[in-house]
Amino acid sequence: MTFVYLSGRRCLNFVGTMKHRHSSCEELLTGPELLSDWAVQAGLLDAAIDVTDDDLTAALELREAIYRTVSARLEGRRPQVADVELLNERACQPQLTPRLLRTGATRREGTTSQLLASLAADLLDLLAGADIENVKRCAHPDCTRLYLDASRAKNRHWCGMGTCGNKAKVQAFRARQRASSGS
Repeated sequence: MTFVYLSGRRCLNFVGTMKHRHSSCEELLTGPELLSDWAVQAGLLDAAIDVTDDDLTAALELREAIYRTVSARLEGRRPQVADVELLNERACQPQLTPRLLRTGATRREGTTSQLLASLAADLLDLLAGADIENVKRCAHPDCTRLYLDASRAKNRHWCGMGTCGNKAKVQAFRARQRASSGS
């Protein structure tokens, strides 16, 4: 499976592994190996890691805690106590760190626990910085992706033009065509 990374932050890209949260709920991490694939494709690791079923369960719990916490912030609410505890617990664990090899090259490797710690720490870094003010929800009605609006005017509406933005524009165009042909 090829994953999409267009949210602008690692933790927000991780949240995007669950699609259509408010309707059909499409889970992209359906097996432990897919979490490893996601991390490699995201550039967090250079090679696959062993992921157990328990690791995947922990990852999904973390992902949903990240989603609920960012959503609470966007809605001006406090995060859930259990989510705060989980995120703090994960973020203080050892994280992924690149290794310098004798050849001078670097290697990104680690464990599932380090991967999850890195994602939790990325969220805390996002919440503590100015970028949190630029986090938005995709405006497409069927999309629940969160993204960092890095546009100059801060007026981005969709998680990506190649995904939801294009769908919305096509739908609007077809609606205009139907309206003009009906009149």
